[in-house]
Amino acid sequence: MTGTAKVARGRAAETRGRRAEFACVIYLRLTGWRILAQRLTGRRGSGVGEIDIVAARGNTVAMIEVKARDDLTDALGAVGVEQRARLVRAAERFLARHPEIAARDVRFDVMTVGRWYWPRRHPDAWRPD
Repeated sequence: MTGTAKVARGRAAETRGRRAEFACVIYLRLTGWRILAQRLTGRRGSGVGEIDIVAARGNTVAMIEVKARDDLTDALGAVGVEQRARLVRAAERFLARHPEIAARDVRFDVMTVGRWYWPRRHPDAWRPD
């Protein structure tokens, strides 16, 4: 595969991911969630991951990872151990900057988006070690 083809695939994946995140935000809002933040990133190489969506409803704050795949089972399995650790570090950093949110119940959710499906939410997908 040439460099140009890799760049094109990367751009297509980025576009698909942004569309999936947009669909998830709409779904969350329609189901009563308030979006607190989107696309939170740490510095490149810092070991801090990106949190796609931070949403709140009642006393619950969800750190949400969005995965878009043709097969929803593949999407759910795409959040590996290393990525979970990076997401936990990103969440800790976000909560340190927002102590008013840290007092709430915080959990990690995954939302999967298939090609022809509404987003599916998988609440409390994992717990930090």
